Amino acid sequence: MMRKAFWIWAVLLSVPFWVSCAKDDRGGAARAAEACYRHLIEGRYEQYVGCIAYSDSMTEAYRSQMVDLVAQYAAREKELRGGLVSARAVGDTVSGDVASVFLEVTFGDSTREEVALPMVKCGEVWKMQ
Repeated sequence: MMRKAFWIWAVLLSVPFWVSCAKDDRGGAARAAEACYRHLIEGRYEQYVGCIAYSDSMTEAYRSQMVDLVAQYAAREKELRGGLVSARAVGDTVSGDVASVFLEVTFGDSTREEVALPMVKCGEVWKMQ
């Protein structure tokens, strides 16, 4: 089941789109990643999908599918592990307009998982890649 969740996240977050460069913003990528996960934790799936770098160019049908997929993931995690209850950045690696943020995600059953979240800077805003 963990392998299936990994592939869902790989599909959600491994998108071959790159956006414009901006200067380094240490800490900004980590704050943005935490904010994105807050949307997920609080059930605001539209806003979570809006945190994806290319979300503005998604068709409505594709965006709707992404929202449904994220909602299904959250429902499955709620059933299996009591849902996502918190996410905090434990580190990041920033190189220009790209970053990897390492989040510690805590679930309702007290299990924890470290997630590497690729981020890209879109103008002045960090988004999930």
